[in-house]
Amino acid sequence: MRKIGRAVFAALLCAGCVCVCVCGCASDLVNIAPRPPENFQKLGQAKGSACGSLLIDGFWWWPQLATWNFIPIGLNSRVERAYQEAVSSVSGATGLINVTMEERWYWWVIGNARCVTVTGEAVR
Repeated sequence: MRKIGRAVFAALLCAGCVCVCVCGCASDLVNIAPRPPENFQKLGQAKGSACGSLLIDGFWWWPQLATWNFIPIGLNSRVERAYQEAVSSVSGATGLINVTMEERWYWWVIGNARCVTVTGEAVR
């Protein structure tokens, strides 16, 4: 009976560690494109992009250490920044409709970068 109790405790401890590691770097949900007003005027195409990085990369010298990417810099706000840049790219725009989002990433010496491009039709 005692061995079963230890096994259950070990399993719960491992599950708890996994939950802490997985949920440790979560960001809030971001509404990419809020609803446009009832009567809106189309102003033209808009496009914006923003990037963020994960630093401390072991991938370039030992592939098993790719999990070392743990210092986010501008990573969680990149979609919101790209949306704001797209809205700002058209004079007088207050929002976007028909929004699409594209993400690309690449490795660099001490981390990786993830860039988002938001495109849509600007409205007022």
